[in-house]
Amino acid sequence: MTSRPPTPPAPAVPPPQAAATKPRRDTRRDTSGTTARIRAAARSLFLEKGYEGTSMDAVAAAAPVSKRTLYQHFPGKADLFGAVIDEAWSHFTRAPIIPTEANGDPRAVLRAYVGRLTEHWARPDVIPLLRLVIAEAPRFPELSQAYFAAGKEPAVKGLAAYLAALIAEGRLRAGRDPQLMAAQFLGAIKEPLFWPRVLGVPVAFDAAEAVERAIDGVLEAI
Repeated sequence: MTSRPPTPPAPAVPPPQAAATKPRRDTRRDTSGTTARIRAAARSLFLEKGYEGTSMDAVAAAAPVSKRTLYQHFPGKADLFGAVIDEAWSHFTRAPIIPTEANGDPRAVLRAYVGRLTEHWARPDVIPLLRLVIAEAPRFPELSQAYFAAGKEPAVKGLAAYLAALIAEGRLRAGRDPQLMAAQFLGAIKEPLFWPRVLGVPVAFDAAEAVERAIDGVLEAI
């Protein structure tokens, strides 16, 4: 009896997942762009509806991102508000606030510091966000903490460190508390020039004169 030739082996069939393998599309979004879009949506909603009246669902819809994406970037509304405040202050705090050494003319350094501070005040979201913090703080004290940590504390600490350097170099009278000096200097600037803007009333003083008199108060008895 004639034997049949052996049957050739069947070609190997790849597993289903291997047969369907294609280059995977990278669906990840640009993180920085997504974060900025979320912050911008949140800032608009916070200023329009207040902190309590803004929900994370509304932010996700306005961004627009999925709720999962929103919570991956910001675990809660307080974290999101903190990021909005941090961004508002960043134009002032990201660059060195003031020199850490006592070099140069102190009057010129302090003028430049105030110049940067007043540019910060003039940004369109700074005063509205402060008004929001003041209005919501009795119910949500974490807002004040976020505002303080993001900008006010670094602003005072940077100025105090510079004044401490002047004292250490003998360019300011010894025995003065640089932290208190910094707070008093900012008070002498903000009372005539900043708080009227917050309250929506005209500034009644000449800005240059107010700045020079505040600097005089710091540099007295050099």
